[in-house]
Amino acid sequence: MDKEFPFTIRDIAYLLNLYVRHKAAASWDTDCPFCGGKGKLNLNLQKNVFRCNRCGENGGMLALYGKVYGVDNKTAKEEIEDTLGRKEQAPVYEVRKKGIEKPVDEIVNARLASVEDRNRTYSMLLSMLVLADTHKENLLERGLKEEQIEQNGYKSTPVFGFKKLTKRLMDAGCKVEGVPGFYQDEDGEWTMHFSKKTAGYLVPYRDTEGRIQGLQIRLNQPFDGCKYIWVSSVNFHMGVSSGSPVHLAGELGATVVYITEGGLKGDVAHALSGETFGCIAGVNLYANLPDFLKMMKQHGTKYVYEAHDMEKRMETICCGDYSEKCTLCEHYKGQKVRNDFVCPKKVQKKKNIQNGCLKVVEFCRELGLPVKTLTWDTDEKGRWKENIKGIDDYLFSLPQKN
Repeated sequence: MDKEFPFTIRDIAYLLNLYVRHKAAASWDTDCPFCGGKGKLNLNLQKNVFRCNRCGENGGMLALYGKVYGVDNKTAKEEIEDTLGRKEQAPVYEVRKKGIEKPVDEIVNARLASVEDRNRTYSMLLSMLVLADTHKENLLERGLKEEQIEQNGYKSTPVFGFKKLTKRLMDAGCKVEGVPGFYQDEDGEWTMHFSKKTAGYLVPYRDTEGRIQGLQIRLNQPFDGCKYIWVSSVNFHMGVSSGSPVHLAGELGATVVYITEGGLKGDVAHALSGETFGCIAGVNLYANLPDFLKMMKQHGTKYVYEAHDMEKRMETICCGDYSEKCTLCEHYKGQKVRNDFVCPKKVQKKKNIQNGCLKVVEFCRELGLPVKTLTWDTDEKGRWKENIKGIDDYLFSLPQKN
């Protein structure tokens, strides 16, 4: 049990009277109190976090209770301790049907379209969209030039006319069935899954042949701790998941390849350095990396550098500035630094990145590719100075050639 809390997510499940459909040593699958999905809410018993595989609601154990009853984390903790102390269950709540067009049992997903069909549809869609000035300025500030922005194909997400755009694509001979982001609404009409909440600009993920496999959105307003989300329609009828493809920014078979997290990060790093980057969508999304590395090796790649963010080397002491929720942490208590306390969020973040780094090394060694870890912004003892996090930021900090 976490020293900070005298209870676990199991206790929260008891308080909410969640119906457990499946039990394992490390997790439970229960009915979701947010959308009603049967067995769709996964409770990670080791990390004390939850996620619904139907509506996407997620968070920590305090958030599970707090979101159900509409209270903040501090109030949630107090109510949980009080209710458990009285050995009672929490009051009955109403399950909210959230963001699902049809009951889960009626949702039928399409089969993922071929990369050729996805590339044609996405390329045509991007040609119909524009890039907002604010998004263009953001890309320029990252170090990209106008011609690189145009070449890479970034466009702002559409804000209306989803059905009309979809019809234009279909009239042009593009396939939408099986292309992530497209689905059939209640009337059986094809449309796209965009919303005000997911507004931002689109980042194409290209394969080793330059074809667009999927699209990510760089969100205007990050939510649930995410700055990037996939264009996906898996929760809708005849929709489909995007998966987690690897993005190539650079040359197929380049002698040296750098592996990092994030397609946009790789695009910027490539533009600033001329080097080739293989980009996974997240440090834990490496399922397609072995095939990518194998393809690169077959075309001439001889060396690999792991270039994940420098949080892989960060100190884990409490500084009260790691997230907006630091002020709610009882160990922080308004102090600037707690040298005697290790921040659990930093520990988990560092562990996740280091696990991703180890996976890169493991895959390279299996393929017989020499691999090294790349670091920057370190002191004489090799510790991260916490000024520059990403490889793109590091390259941007260097003097640029005209």
